[in-house]
Amino acid sequence: MATAKKAPAKKAPAKKAAAKKAPVRKTAASKAAPKKAEFDIKASAEKVVNIYLGVLGNSYDRVQENVESARKDNEKRMKDLEKRGAKLRKELNKSFDKIEVPEFDEVVEDVKEQFSKLQDQVEDAVENVKEKLTPAKAA
Repeated sequence: MATAKKAPAKKAPAKKAAAKKAPVRKTAASKAAPKKAEFDIKASAEKVVNIYLGVLGNSYDRVQENVESARKDNEKRMKDLEKRGAKLRKELNKSFDKIEVPEFDEVVEDVKEQFSKLQDQVEDAVENVKEKLTPAKAA
């Protein structure tokens, strides 16, 4: 019997088998590390914020202390200046009391006398000039 040859069966193109990756197994250490790193980052960030706020708070406290100190010092300075002013005022009053100030009427009389003397001197000078300028009369 003649059997007919069967045509070879067509093979479907071979699909490349997807390379199966072996599932990566995380060890206990590698699983804990990322969480620990995140925790450390968060803790570090909180620490930095707290330090920054601490610096601000400390600065604020020092400014408050300086303001209060300046107020107290200012009050002390004002009291010292007031005492010194009172002392100087007493000294000046004593000095001015020692100075004799003439009465106004006395001053007016002195000025009138000096003016009279000056007027007499001017009249004498004018008379001298007139005598020199007038030609001498022949006698």
